[in-house]
Amino acid sequence: MPAADPFFSLFLRLSALLSGFNRVELMGTGMAQRYYTLMMQITGEAAMGQLLTLGEQALQLKEGKAQKRFIETRLFVDAQAGPLARNLITLWYLGLWNQLPMDWRNRYGAHALDSTHYPSSEAYAQGLVWQAMHSHPQGTHQPGFGSWALPPVQEAQHGQG
Repeated sequence: MPAADPFFSLFLRLSALLSGFNRVELMGTGMAQRYYTLMMQITGEAAMGQLLTLGEQALQLKEGKAQKRFIETRLFVDAQAGPLARNLITLWYLGLWNQLPMDWRNRYGAHALDSTHYPSSEAYAQGLVWQAMHSHPQGTHQPGFGSWALPPVQEAQHGQG
């Protein structure tokens, strides 16, 4: 699906809200389109529609307590969208798709791709967890000679955008 797809744009905005990384940072991983396509394949249009509908409602709220409360009390507890929202966070941070709960699969349908797996080796390497830890993905590339002698980075600022 082209990046101009309004559902992809909403998916990216919701991903930014849930991950705490901005859209540019998410696009910089090279995984946004892959994750969107994977979720559409596994969950189908109806389930993704529910996730994106609730995500849009959350995005329309002013950032802060109201938005956080909506995510916690409406999005995460929604029987259809809640597991997808949690999987979306895991997908961005770890590059890992967790198989949806059995009750979700029984109620909304199961897909052959819905098993716990890394969608690609690149997904692991591009996980946001590495940026959040100010580290590098183990086993993918070296941190650089002498990097162990440098003090760790204290804190990075990630904005919504």
